[in-house]
Amino acid sequence: MKALPLRFNYEFSRVYRRAAFATGRFLTVHVFHRPKGLKHNNTRIPEDLLRVGFCASKKTMGAVGRNKARRLMREAYRHLEPRIAQGNDIVITMKNVDELPSYAEVAAEMEAHLSRLKVLDAGATYDAKSDD
Repeated sequence: MKALPLRFNYEFSRVYRRAAFATGRFLTVHVFHRPKGLKHNNTRIPEDLLRVGFCASKKTMGAVGRNKARRLMREAYRHLEPRIAQGNDIVITMKNVDELPSYAEVAAEMEAHLSRLKVLDAGATYDAKSDD
């Protein structure tokens, strides 16, 4: 199942406030394991739903740089998505950087953080040929 985006400020705030996180050189990953019965607009959020949000710092990058950073993070996440456990809210933030890191650096760091936070399924593997 494809992940849905986190869209509202209070959803991001809940994840930042209550989530476990891992910080590295380029990324910070926050993972909130949603409890049963959590509501959004008086509607229960399904337990098997995965929601994700991407942020980039405004301090050093302009709008173009932030959009490039978010695209880079989304692409790295897309390859890891089949291995991520359902029932979580995830926020991935790009730190202040003078120049954007390469895709390989972002993907490796994201995979390390998600496995450290025990969200990544070690048994499943990504097959690049299936994307063609």
